[in-house]
Amino acid sequence: MMLKRVSIFLCLFLYCLCAQALEFNIITLQHRFASDVIPTIQPMVGDDGNVSGIDNQLLVRASPERMAMIEQIVATLDSVRKNLRITISHEDMRQSNSNQAGVSGNARIGNTDINLGRPSRGYGQDNLEIDIGQQQNAISQSGSEFITVSDGGSAFIRVGQSVPFTQQWVVWTQQYAHVQQATVYQDITTGFAVRPRMIGGQVELEVSPRISSISSGDVIDFQALSTVVRVTLGQWFDLGGTMQTRDNVSRAILSGQGSSASQQSRLMIKVEE
Repeated sequence: MMLKRVSIFLCLFLYCLCAQALEFNIITLQHRFASDVIPTIQPMVGDDGNVSGIDNQLLVRASPERMAMIEQIVATLDSVRKNLRITISHEDMRQSNSNQAGVSGNARIGNTDINLGRPSRGYGQDNLEIDIGQQQNAISQSGSEFITVSDGGSAFIRVGQSVPFTQQWVVWTQQYAHVQQATVYQDITTGFAVRPRMIGGQVELEVSPRISSISSGDVIDFQALSTVVRVTLGQWFDLGGTMQTRDNVSRAILSGQGSSASQQSRLMIKVEE
């Protein structure tokens, strides 16, 4: 019994020592919100520590060594937000197919002679020719535009024009965006929401497929399909090629397929200070 009590007291004593070894600090950010910094700080607090945030304040509990490291990192991250210029270069290639059919020649039905178009090259009274052909048209449109957004801010890249809000889009919004209410959209605008974050000489881009209602202006972000890529500042990056292989929503945004036409969009992005 005595040994059991000693063991309990020893465990409590060791627990208190561990608790005393951790420091608690409130760090007030000057240029960032706590949510901007927490993802970077979280892995640094250790198994016994934790970090949370309220507005522009970080609440950190960690060992003295880790706390000193965290304060240095926070001082680096808590910098004035820079304005970033995002340039978008796009090329839309649309191909359509059309079938043509025609009948020409002459024929006799009862006592009536029928002449259709040009005279037949055949002989006799009933000579009809049926012409069947297929025509392919390819149209390519390209252009570029730029937007300015602050470091950590969000911007929207529109891809293509309005498209019908089909049943497949309803399924995707319920599956990935958890939109359960009945939607009454007729047409939607498709594209990607991008959020750039400066990390040294590189830019971390968080990209999410997005649709918006043309009539009501409602926006649905597919956050569950967000992708984070790193691009070099000032260099072009093939955003369309990357997103094309990620998920079916992004593929639907970048390419449309119909009974008589198909469309492919090439999307390049460049971020500069």
